[in-house]
Amino acid sequence: MRLFRRPVTSAFPSRPDGQDGPAPHLQICAHTDDDLYFMSPDLLHTVRAGLPVVSVYLTTGESDGYNLATDDAARKTTEPDYPGYTAARQHGIRAAYAAMHTGSRRAAWTRTRVCVREGVTAETATLDDGHITLIFLNLRTCVALPEQKILSLWSEKIAELATLRPAGSPIPASHDGRALSRAGLIATLTDILCAYRPAVVRVMNPDPDRTAYNAATGTAAYCDNSDHTATALFSLAALRAYEQLDAAHRPAVESYTGYCNKLQPDNLSAQAAAEKFGYLAVYGGEDGHQCLKGPGECGDRPLGNRAFNRYYGQSTTHRWRGTTNWLQRREDGRLTAFAVLGGRPHMWTQDTPGGETWSGPVPVGDWPADDQGRCLPRLETVRDGQGRLHLVAARALVAPDPEDHRREIMHLAQEVPDGEFGTWQYLGSPHDDGNAVRRRALGLPLAAVTASGGLQVIVRNSGTGLSARTAAGPGWGPWQDLFGGTLEGATAVTKRSGHTEIYATTRTGMLRWYQQEPGGTVLRDYATLLPRPAGPVTLLEETGGRLLMISRQPGTGWLLAHRQHEPDGPWNAQPHLLDTTPGYGPVAATALPGGTTVALVQRRDDGTLALSRQPLDASPLHQRWTPLGGGPYIHAPATALDSAGRLVIATIGPDARLQTLTVDAGTAEPVSPGPAKPVRASADAAWSTHRPTVEQAADASPQTAAAAADARRATGDQRFGRPFGGTSRLQRRGRTAADG
Repeated sequence: MRLFRRPVTSAFPSRPDGQDGPAPHLQICAHTDDDLYFMSPDLLHTVRAGLPVVSVYLTTGESDGYNLATDDAARKTTEPDYPGYTAARQHGIRAAYAAMHTGSRRAAWTRTRVCVREGVTAETATLDDGHITLIFLNLRTCVALPEQKILSLWSEKIAELATLRPAGSPIPASHDGRALSRAGLIATLTDILCAYRPAVVRVMNPDPDRTAYNAATGTAAYCDNSDHTATALFSLAALRAYEQLDAAHRPAVESYTGYCNKLQPDNLSAQAAAEKFGYLAVYGGEDGHQCLKGPGECGDRPLGNRAFNRYYGQSTTHRWRGTTNWLQRREDGRLTAFAVLGGRPHMWTQDTPGGETWSGPVPVGDWPADDQGRCLPRLETVRDGQGRLHLVAARALVAPDPEDHRREIMHLAQEVPDGEFGTWQYLGSPHDDGNAVRRRALGLPLAAVTASGGLQVIVRNSGTGLSARTAAGPGWGPWQDLFGGTLEGATAVTKRSGHTEIYATTRTGMLRWYQQEPGGTVLRDYATLLPRPAGPVTLLEETGGRLLMISRQPGTGWLLAHRQHEPDGPWNAQPHLLDTTPGYGPVAATALPGGTTVALVQRRDDGTLALSRQPLDASPLHQRWTPLGGGPYIHAPATALDSAGRLVIATIGPDARLQTLTVDAGTAEPVSPGPAKPVRASADAAWSTHRPTVEQAADASPQTAAAAADARRATGDQRFGRPFGGTSRLQRRGRTAADG
């Protein structure tokens, strides 16, 4: 008997400070198919770009223990096998990642065991020397144990949740059933974040849409799996702990809708959806391959190749949908880009008007203390009638007790045009009435400039209508109910006449809010006759006063344009076809010098960008697009004109850094850094990545960065990976084998 074991290097080497290699993208999922269902095609683009990927699965997803199709008669005579079904699901996700990364479902994975918090042992699987890493925490989700749920662990209804050892796992059999507490799970996720220091973190949806509400009891039913919701809440708690520990590293965060996708229009093209379902069929073990393992061991057979039947894979919906107005020109001609990194708003600014170098990211405004909540990753940015820039954001605080959950609107403005930003101002919520269910249903804000040049903030309320709050002198008026019933993702435009119009997608079409006179009462138009788009639209005013709407067609990803017949008149329901190459997400738009043309930038299905110049003077629209390359990127692109009248396109790159491309507005072609010289084709070399400035790299102070590094070294025996200069208690015992 060996009483002592020689320490072995962990499967998770920590990333040293200043490492030049790409930081991974990290997914935190409840079940082994959540990333395939809900985070693709973003995940697929990440893998294809050659970026490291780490996916963490909190639960086993063993359900009823039957790895048989739901209509298989053998269910009546078969005993449930929870470890076996769990193993089959994990085999399926390994096969899917192998197919994405290598083109073949069969690959040599290294499977290891790793000690995490509270004596629990997790399993990891690595492919291609750790380029793909899967981490299985194996918390139970058995339907026969309805109270033993991860949501009950989050809400402190249970003290701990047991793990389940999958069949054939490298986890010792004696460790089966060991449990994690709520604090232990948050700490484990924090350890993983500290070890990998990801550039991007993808999480589930903490605020699913509700399908029913009981006013008498104040309770609601939601459209999503409670495991998804709880996983998102644990993820946000771990991110908060990680950002406090390592303030010098700030990841970008994306949140993805789960089952609620089935309530949305199909926003993926048929091709993108088919590709997603293809990898889900690999996961389900029914992709036409010959299984080299035992019956029922090669995938999730209740899913099989029938993922499309569940109706929530035809869309991929970002819960905190990005805006396209986060790039703005300041009064002195310099451009400023805004983004949320590490739960705090940040900005980059050109060093000189029209220049090639940028400084940042640096915090923008004085955000409230950390215990007041994190900034959700959407910043709405507008310029008021005086030339001041305004930022509107949503703040979220999560807690075990639903009564302590908060979702609130925050506002920040320049003190004077081209001045400094002050302190973020609390605007609250239309539901500051103590009802936790209603507070949690708050949508994301958009902003419009009123006829008087002031600001109006608009949000989707818990009743699915819209509420608005308008600046009144030095303060703000009360929240007003604009009524209606919509999905998330409204768009507003203020016309040159001072009228504000708002458009939002409904279950069947589009709803319009409008004013008969500038600053007047907001009315609703339910008879726009506009078709239901795949997501938020882009609104532009043409030179003659008509509105032009750019939208995507559900199920195809094609880009459509609708025009009003006349200013303030009805819409022409027959669309113009702008692009039949499938695309995804919102379209960024900027009027070019002269005001008769507009530059449109969109994301194509392959994750790259494309540019088109379209008329605003009632001339015929066309389908000519210039590919710009780039990608993958985070959130949505933004566009603005620089001081020289050139179009600048900005994205947040896969490393959570600002990327820009300068385009000659007359030729719609990229120009190289340096002298404005047109270059042909979609050369990625024309894109500039703006690395953090020296002042920013140490974050708040050199002491802060040093303290974070010291903390990682000192707590190495509690974190994934070998600490700097020490040995870790997180040892691995691994084996390498090709999956069948």
